[in-house]
Amino acid sequence: MIIKSMSRKVPSFAQLLSYIEREPGQEEFCIRHNLMARDMERIRAEFERNGTLLRKRKNGVYLYHEIISITRAKGLSAKEQKDRLYQIAQNYIAARCPDNLVFGGLHQDKDHSYHMHLMISANRAGQQNRLRLSKGQFREIQVQLEAHVLENFPELEQTLAIGKVSDRRLKKGEVELERRTGKRPKREEVLERVQNAFDLSQDRDSFFEALGRFDLELYVRGKNLGVIDHESGKNHRLKTLNPELAEQIECRMNEVETARSEKSPAGEKEKGAGADRSGKEAGTNRDQEQTEEQKQSEPELEKEEIDQRDIVEDDGLSEIQKIWKKSIREDREENAEREKDNPKRER
Repeated sequence: MIIKSMSRKVPSFAQLLSYIEREPGQEEFCIRHNLMARDMERIRAEFERNGTLLRKRKNGVYLYHEIISITRAKGLSAKEQKDRLYQIAQNYIAARCPDNLVFGGLHQDKDHSYHMHLMISANRAGQQNRLRLSKGQFREIQVQLEAHVLENFPELEQTLAIGKVSDRRLKKGEVELERRTGKRPKREEVLERVQNAFDLSQDRDSFFEALGRFDLELYVRGKNLGVIDHESGKNHRLKTLNPELAEQIECRMNEVETARSEKSPAGEKEKGAGADRSGKEAGTNRDQEQTEEQKQSEPELEKEEIDQRDIVEDDGLSEIQKIWKKSIREDREENAEREKDNPKRER
């Protein structure tokens, strides 16, 4: 089970409502907490009216988009799993924001999990002040909810994830920081997000997708795998976070190449040299025909779409090589920008 919270500093209630309501047929599992209305327009109006009460402040949060996700269990029907996820979401709301406005909807578009999306007002109903939870308080709610699920819903077949304690030894300063403030070291939080993404995925593609949901991106430097944390902008080597997990991820990446080679017919590798050479020349000519004007006319893609395109663009490379190729291109672009900004720098 995973719980993710994302704050929004603009009152985008209508957009998030539309996103949560995108999957039809899930009305039975819809959550309307402290809301009087039933139709979407009136629900939006309630959130907006409550949002106008907030005290004006720079970078103030208007609402939260939070997600509770459970992996699909083999021993229960879909209806039974959705019923339990609905109860879990209700328990979460009671502990996290009992007096706030909450609208929730269930998504089942992923083959390996069910998700409950929640829109939570930043303030309690009818009040001016924002409800603020410290990181320690929020984590305590997460840990207790997971423990409740593992104890009371064993049939959901969830594994310990949020409350998992890393076997890696903490530095003295990190131990002292956690003792004084209740805050965990940032790398512990990153490790937990990587572990959750790995646990929720079944293959390479779903792993990349899960990393994206946790604002992470895989990279390669030489022989080292790592992740970019888009929340902080920092890079973390997987072997530093958890050597065992790093090895498991690398094995998953290599499984793709093994499966691909097993599916390839044996005769395909024995094509004539002339045919192979002509195929390469044809591909080169096609690449040269694409002008810079055509490249500039391509529609802009969202960042996640660009990342995915970069990863899978060349079927002739291994998965690790694709990521490495992408990282090299990014390094070259950064160097080119530095050269442009400092043309007379000393060498």
